[in-house]
Amino acid sequence: MLKRRKKRKFINLLNPVYSPNEGFVKVYEWLTSVGKYMLIVVEIVALAVFMSRFILDKENNDLTEEINSKISVLSTEPWRSNNIFYENYHKLISDVSVVSSKQELNSNVVSEIISSVPLTLHLQTFSLNGGRVSLTFSASNLNDVRIYESALKSNQLYDDVTFGISKEESEIQVNVTFNIKETV
Repeated sequence: MLKRRKKRKFINLLNPVYSPNEGFVKVYEWLTSVGKYMLIVVEIVALAVFMSRFILDKENNDLTEEINSKISVLSTEPWRSNNIFYENYHKLISDVSVVSSKQELNSNVVSEIISSVPLTLHLQTFSLNGGRVSLTFSASNLNDVRIYESALKSNQLYDDVTFGISKEESEIQVNVTFNIKETV
């Protein structure tokens, strides 16, 4: 008879005993092949972010120091006083532009009224509201007041001229009110 050769029996530890259809096996194979490279990439990204944090912190510290130095320069007394000074100028210029565009200019009327007051009468208050003028002045004698009263009442530009006269000690106090018919 033919002798068959006897096959040797052995255990192969390299061949898997499990079946390739199991889920755990697929995950294990994926982790050992692709997962390790993904883990390396994630670690590289984490290291890059960690290192960039040092760079960004240094830039932030430099910027903070620069800002603090500029703040210290701006908080000195000359800068503060100049800031207030120019801020007030800015407000004044904006107020002037508003007034010049909306308000009627009365400088000619005011200068004419004030220049018409005789030098012997001492002007204390002056008020111009619309077309109504109010003056308060003091005088040393009543004759100068009467001359000014007759000059105002004879002027055709003024209407409804009223005088109020009171005497206090040695001075005469005079209140004058009148309306302006038309602007000069």
